[in-house]
Amino acid sequence: MKAWINGEFKGLDQANVSLLSHSFGRGSAIFEVFDITSTVKGPAFFAIEQHIDRLFTSADLTYMQLPMTKGEIIDACTETARHNNVKEGVVKLFAYFPGIELGVYPQNQEVHLAIFCADFETVGLKREELCTPVDIGISSYRKLHPDTMPLHAKVCGSYVNGYLSTAEALRSGYQDFINCDLDGYVAEGAAASAFFVEKGVLKTAAVDGVLKGITRMATLALAQDLGIPVEEAKISREELMAMDEAFFAVSIKRIQPIRSIDGQKLSEVCPGPITQRMIEALDRAYTGEDPQSGKWLMHI
Repeated sequence: MKAWINGEFKGLDQANVSLLSHSFGRGSAIFEVFDITSTVKGPAFFAIEQHIDRLFTSADLTYMQLPMTKGEIIDACTETARHNNVKEGVVKLFAYFPGIELGVYPQNQEVHLAIFCADFETVGLKREELCTPVDIGISSYRKLHPDTMPLHAKVCGSYVNGYLSTAEALRSGYQDFINCDLDGYVAEGAAASAFFVEKGVLKTAAVDGVLKGITRMATLALAQDLGIPVEEAKISREELMAMDEAFFAVSIKRIQPIRSIDGQKLSEVCPGPITQRMIEALDRAYTGEDPQSGKWLMHI
């Protein structure tokens, strides 16, 4: 696999920054992760325009000036996917301050871009294993408050919160977790939007307190197409145990059913009926079989 670094293809051993760089030392890099999916018309990016739009939002929220336009970044992603001959896999791109900095704010405002495109097998992933049902816990760590960090920015430093929550979950025998906000209401997982089903209604946290997930957006749109009632709601920890179904929605994994929360099964069948409908609907969008797939797919 070759990485695209500021317009040049380089081996992974050359894709690096100084340990004293601002983005390494202060966590100021921003990033995006999205899918290259196998469709009926060949490989395609899923929601690349929405992801690059969010990259620019992250840059604005973290006072970073990107050195390329949206179209130029999309072209670079396409060039990188073709160069690595990716058929079904993942894109991860970073914008970062590479200069050596010891202060809190970077004096050198130069920004570099790095793009990685790889098939799942190249990075040790198996598509069929990414969306198996999981048992999750409720983390003792709370979601960052929007007054402390810009929650709508995918900035590396924010993910220490998810790292700690994941470490806690794994040590407790769970595969994943849910964070609650400071008021005790459900927020999201480490890198995924959380959805719940109660009496046929699909519920999720309001977007003002969570990341504006692209797969979250697709899930909500597809649910409405299917006629499934959708509600953005404040969900308490106690209410979670009364839910009929639950799942995570996130790039790469798409939809991952949740089997139990804090050791309590949600139902005897996992995935439940609405979760299964959402899995099938999102799969159709990814493969191009849905008539509306055109708004999500950009063929490589």
